[in-house]
Amino acid sequence: MTAPLAAIVYSSGFPIDDLMAEVAEGLKREAFRLCGVVQHNTGDCADGCASMALEDLASGRRFPISEDRGASSAGCRLDPAGLAAAGAAISSALSGPVDLVIVNKFGKQEVLGQGLRAEIAAGVVAGLPLLIAVRDDMLAAWAGFAGEEWQRLPPEHEAVMDWAMAALRLPA
Repeated sequence: MTAPLAAIVYSSGFPIDDLMAEVAEGLKREAFRLCGVVQHNTGDCADGCASMALEDLASGRRFPISEDRGASSAGCRLDPAGLAAAGAAISSALSGPVDLVIVNKFGKQEVLGQGLRAEIAAGVVAGLPLLIAVRDDMLAAWAGFAGEEWQRLPPEHEAVMDWAMAALRLPA
């Protein structure tokens, strides 16, 4: 039996980062060993997105992933160094005891073959259950990457937790 792979499909504007963090916290309370990252935003994207960070679920360490482009800049700019550091933390954690991999999202960088794409693939190859978020406009690229063996989840806390609990209780 292959490990389950699930994608929470959401629309632009949905607070997916909050949902992913809540799910991770709930699973940690259940004493599951998590690997991967969730995103925390402490500012409004209208302010230039200078406050995005990825939290490594294995260690709790946070990696800033947005460049400070100054007060007059428009839009977000991803910091590749921060993303690379988060990816290295995921790769390292994959070698330890892990029950579930959570990756904040399959986004533009992953569509381009960059970002956390290699770490996502490594989690799947390791045979670990993996949960990811995919915005609906990235769904075709996700399906091209993941193939057909994944489950689509609604962006609802209960549905995601139900999937995760079922995935974590699969017989070996």
